[in-house]
Order: sequence, then structure tokens, then C-alpha cells
Amino acid sequence: MTKVATPPVAPNEAGVLAGELGKSFGQMVQLYEKHFSLSREEAVQRATEPPADDGQRVLNGPPDQVCWFDLHMIARTDPDRAAARWEEIKRAALDELRTGHRAARAVETVNDGAWHRAQFLALREELAAEWRPRNGIERQLIDTMAQAQAGYLSWLQTLTLRTDLESVTNDRRHKEEARWGPPRQSDADALDQAAAMMDRYNRIFLRTLRALCDLRRHSNPVIVQNGGQMNVAQQQVNLNTAPPAGEV
Repeated sequence: MTKVATPPVAPNEAGVLAGELGKSFGQMVQLYEKHFSLSREEAVQRATEPPADDGQRVLNGPPDQVCWFDLHMIARTDPDRAAARWEEIKRAALDELRTGHRAARAVETVNDGAWHRAQFLALREELAAEWRPRNGIERQLIDTMAQAQAGYLSWLQTLTLRTDLESVTNDRRHKEEARWGPPRQSDADALDQAAAMMDRYNRIFLRTLRALCDLRRHSNPVIVQNGGQMNVAQQQVNLNTAPPAGEV
């Protein structure tokens, strides 16, 4: 008899969430005790006061700005709404991951804006269009390749800038002193650092590319054609062979 595979049951988060919410409440009480010199009773009372906006920020604001204590405040009066809000936060986090924005933020500085984000997403889209990732593992590898290539391009720009500045310095020295001077050690170190970082990111890109190629090579799909032929690892298997006599 053929066994039908059943999907695994999702683990229950109730216990973990209860622990996180309880921990956040305890930390808030300690904060009031330490920084506001309140007694334990006063700190507990302050920590249990409803928010001034009646919880609208927590319920309707950006998911990435909701903390554990916020969820604790919702759960005190409406546990089901707190659980629903947690699911909304997880869905938003999944969207952020799958659209590449989380990978982009990992390689951004505080001064980077919308254009830098768009550049990263364009690079990621180019890689995804070529490889067409089929699952979460391959999407993560594409993100890693995009991050490595972004780092490579950033350090290439830095190397070009430092090399250009060194060239300008030598040109000025040549005109003023009629001689060429070797770069100072600090300048040479800066150039070597940029070149080494470029090479490091390039190696990450190539290593991830090999991992993606290996994954594709060892995970060939099983294709059944016309109900009589099946391709397994690029080899054809005939499914129409009659069973031996006496077997059903």
C-alpha cells in the first residue's frame, strides 16, 4: 500500500511567546525601578498603564517598530488580537526577506538612501532573472551573491578613488618638485586594503556561485512523461514494464 506523505505539523509558539512577553514585562518593571527610583509596586503599576494612544500605534503602525512589551500590552486585554498581530509581523518579515530588502539593509550604511537600495535590488534582480531560484535555499544564495557583488563594487570604487588621489598627489609633486615620489606607507596600506577587500568579496561571490551550481547539479527534478517514462537524474526509466507473472 502506498504511503501518502503528510506535511509536518507547525510547532506551537505559545510557550515561547509567553516567555518573551513575560520577560519583556519584567525588564520594563526593572527599568522603572532603576531609572525612576520607583518601588516594585509603583513600577508594576506604571508598567501596566494603558498606552496614551489606546494601542493604535502597536496595532496599526509599522510591524518593525513593535516590540515584545507592545505585544504584552495587547495580550493583557485581548490575547487573540496579540496573536493575530504577531502573525502580521511574521508575514511582513517574510515579505521583507523574499523581496530582498533585508539583504539590502545588511550592506547599507546610515547615509544610504533610496537610490542605494534600488541599486542593490537591481543587482539582485539580474541574478535572480538568470538563475530563477526555485526555493528558499536558492533565494538565500542569490541574496548572498548580490551582497558579495555589491561589496565588490563598493570597494572597487574606493580603490579607484584612492588610486586617483594618489595620482593627483604625485602629479602635483612632479610639477612642484620636478620629481616623482613613491607613495607613503599609509597610502600604500590604504590601496592594499581596498584591493584585499575587493578580492575577499569576489571570493565570496565565486564560492556562493559554486554552492548554487552544486545544489542544482545534485537536485535534478523527477519528470514523468506520458505516464510511461520518467526522467530521474537525466536518465530515462520505463514505467510501462509489465509485472512478472503472478504479481499484481
